[in-house]
Amino acid sequence: MQEPNKSNLLIIDDDQMNREILYRHLRNLGYTSITLADSGKRGLEIVSLQPIDLILLDMMMPVMNGLEMLEILKANLEWRGIPVIIISALDEKEMMLSCIQKGAEDYLIKPYDRVLLKARVSACLDKKILHDREVLNKQKLEAAYKELAMAYYELEIVKNELEALSHRDGLTGIANRRYFDTVLEREWNSAKREKQCLSLILFDIDYFKKYNDTYGHLAGDDCLCQVATAASRVIQRPRDTIARYGGEEFAVILPDTDNSGAAFCAEKIRFEIESLNISHISSQISTNVTASLGISTITPYKEVAVAQQLIKEADLALYQAKREGRNCVKVWSNQET
Repeated sequence: MQEPNKSNLLIIDDDQMNREILYRHLRNLGYTSITLADSGKRGLEIVSLQPIDLILLDMMMPVMNGLEMLEILKANLEWRGIPVIIISALDEKEMMLSCIQKGAEDYLIKPYDRVLLKARVSACLDKKILHDREVLNKQKLEAAYKELAMAYYELEIVKNELEALSHRDGLTGIANRRYFDTVLEREWNSAKREKQCLSLILFDIDYFKKYNDTYGHLAGDDCLCQVATAASRVIQRPRDTIARYGGEEFAVILPDTDNSGAAFCAEKIRFEIESLNISHISSQISTNVTASLGISTITPYKEVAVAQQLIKEADLALYQAKREGRNCVKVWSNQET
């Protein structure tokens, strides 16, 4: 008696005596898990219900012969990996070749030699083990690829979040100075390329130092946040960018916008800030928080200029707004002399 082998074998033969003879041979070879089926139909039912490592299939059976069943097995993605040994009393080369071509692993002629049976069953089971190992490794590899893809996806999300945070002012949540510089350079180049004008609004809160001195820095931070939110409500177009330029100073980049459009936008911002009704008893012009705004508009493709010129002129317009009473809008293009 051989050492027990727990591989799952399936014998399919319509002849009971043939089934029993083959069953005894396999038991004597050490195979302990053997299932018997008396037809191809019953064999397919068994294959669909339990794991099978090897099928020993009789060729000549009524209703569904061995070749027909073999075709069904090999057409099924789940079953095609099960090795099949065809067993037949016919010693015909064409029949053997046809079976091999359709996916059979081997072909045994009745009456078969026990040594030959042992060798071929063992070889087929070894091949099944290799096949199962390959399938398992493939599944593990696919799972690893999925995990890696998910990790890359999550990493990309974190990267985008970090990038967004690097562009955002930590207090107000709008764009920071660094991102402002990036966008201004990009829109400047776009304006030159597309032959469009570009406007910039610079504004800051009137007497903000006095506000901090009167109400404290926590109140000052809250005031900055409210002003940023109010100004952001005015900025509607996707490419318009509002940023905290520094301290209590803010900037708005307006692509493809002339000075009249920029002035309209600036006046809406001024009104939104004033309408917050934030008390400012230390202001010299109002009992509430207000802002002064300066505007510059340049057409890069017509003028010999750089992006910094836009900032400089908007800053000069802002200075004039402060000099002329604050809580107002001044356009640099109207100041040139």
